[in-house]
Amino acid sequence: MRRRTHLISLFLTGLLTVSAFSQAKPKPEPEKKAGDSADGTKYLRFTETETEARLETASVHYSHTDGTTVELIGAVHIADKPYYSALNEQFKGYDALLYEMVGGDPENPPSKEDLASSKNNLMRTLQSSFGKMMKLDFQLDHIDYTAKNFVHADMSYETFKKRQKAKGENLLSMMLKAQSQAGNSKNQHLNLSAILKLLLKNDPTEMKIELGRQFQDVESIIAGMEGPDGSVLVAERNLAALKVMERERKNGKKKMGIFYGAAHLPDFDKRLRKDLGFKRGKIIWHSAWTIKKPATEKAKQTSPPEKDKAA
Repeated sequence: MRRRTHLISLFLTGLLTVSAFSQAKPKPEPEKKAGDSADGTKYLRFTETETEARLETASVHYSHTDGTTVELIGAVHIADKPYYSALNEQFKGYDALLYEMVGGDPENPPSKEDLASSKNNLMRTLQSSFGKMMKLDFQLDHIDYTAKNFVHADMSYETFKKRQKAKGENLLSMMLKAQSQAGNSKNQHLNLSAILKLLLKNDPTEMKIELGRQFQDVESIIAGMEGPDGSVLVAERNLAALKVMERERKNGKKKMGIFYGAAHLPDFDKRLRKDLGFKRGKIIWHSAWTIKKPATEKAKQTSPPEKDKAA
């Protein structure tokens, strides 16, 4: 039971932070790298009415006095297929679309065969498996990474593993760290037991609603993972992406998008505004999950508490 709970925790983290790792054989290198922002801006939200619920991710616009614009585009790595179709259309409007993929090849975008070859990766397996359970589609199956304006903006697999080893970091140790910090604070914990019960019950609709309601806690867990020095998983990969952005900027690209897991966006926001002089503008929301509530759920939302009934 404990092992399965940890796997669910890892899945929730990966859902917002990690695109699947490319498992193509690394090329030899020549001998010789969720949440809310500090001011309360949100990049992920869950909304509900009596009849439906939505998990939504943000596209946030930033502008610079030199004419450069950057759009931070938050991703959830399993979602409804129309969500990815809409993003593919949006991506066509950028001079360069910077994407995450640890181990991706900066010189050659991944083909469908390359992406399929990564199926044995733990995080991809978890994401894909949970996606099927909840009747959601997997990002790598629908985003067109072969588009000409796509630019790899992440660490090599070797750099990622080297930096994690140097910091003594892995997904499980980060989850334990975050849960330990949450235990010493007033932050709510993720109700993993409730999620596990729904998983065993095999009810996709109820599981999506439960997960959606708890995503604010996932963002708190990500913040706990980061700590004061930042993690390799989020902060250091963000820095790698921004180095690529600056390279593209120097090469004359004026309109860029950065497509990363939603939990990366608060750190990106801080670095764009405070370190690089960008000004934040409008936010557009995309519906990643649209959930039609069953009649029992609607009744639960509208019926009075038991004590009121008794009265």
